[in-house]
Amino acid sequence: MLLSVIIPVFNEKNTIAELLRRVSAVELQKQVVIVDDGSSDGTREILKGMNQDGSFTVVYHRQNQGKGAAVRTGLQHAI
Repeated sequence: MLLSVIIPVFNEKNTIAELLRRVSAVELQKQVVIVDDGSSDGTREILKGMNQDGSFTVVYHRQNQGKGAAVRTGLQHAI
């Protein structure tokens, strides 16, 4: 069984590292899809730095489209 975890984020630079640490700690086979919904606070740069090994998928919206749009984008990129 594969668990798909879709995480919409917007300006989460203060919490994204801890969030990903907690999700990674769950001992299930999983696919993590993060949708950055137009963050402007440095979240994008943190995600790029944390994903050097490609352990999760990151999709970037150019501008904020709202949580619903971010979730739909995440669903499109899930297996």
